[in-house]
Amino acid sequence: MNFMEEILDHNIPIWEQCAATPFVLELQNGTLPFEKFKGYMIQDSIYLKNYARIYGKAIFHANTLREIQLYYSMLGFVNDTESAVRLNYLKQFDMTDDDIEFIAPLHENQNYIDFMFEIAAHGRNEEILMAVLPCMLSYSYIFRKLAADPKSRQSRYWDFIKDYADEQYAESCKSWCNFAEHKCSKSSGEDKKYLSDIFEKASLLELDFWRMAYRDEKMEENAK
Repeated sequence: MNFMEEILDHNIPIWEQCAATPFVLELQNGTLPFEKFKGYMIQDSIYLKNYARIYGKAIFHANTLREIQLYYSMLGFVNDTESAVRLNYLKQFDMTDDDIEFIAPLHENQNYIDFMFEIAAHGRNEEILMAVLPCMLSYSYIFRKLAADPKSRQSRYWDFIKDYADEQYAESCKSWCNFAEHKCSKSSGEDKKYLSDIFEKASLLELDFWRMAYRDEKMEENAK
């Protein structure tokens, strides 16, 4: 088992917990209150703005053109695919990205953002990869799991689910994993443990994000 296989094997149970949160289950069956989904989309917009900035740091510290291209492809997904879905929903909420600028991140969201910037400040792209990949990879895992259940197609949120369950997205995730394997596999045993811990911490912060809507009712207040 290679480095990334070990990491995925270790973190999939956390992603299973994400898939089992009330928010995700209600997203799947279409019973999620629209105000909670609105709150999620607002917080996700705040997160993605900062997430994209982390890739800017990764590109700055990249050593090769191939590395820059990989980060750019990941950033491209954030800017193109994710933003298209997000902006469509914001339009339904009569909101734009400009409106998001005046909304503060909730505690769980801020913790996640702070963690990524703390890791990025070290200037090591191996660490940055471990901090950003759980977001990409876990979404593919979770939403492909949801899409495999036929009842998901009846959900009012099916258009949101299907975008993250896309086969091309899954193939991109494989490419990003292969790159991470190439980038990190020659690290020392101690360094691999450190990198693995970063990945696990980011996965746990993903879990907090999915739990956020039901742990903090302020999310609904922000959505009003």
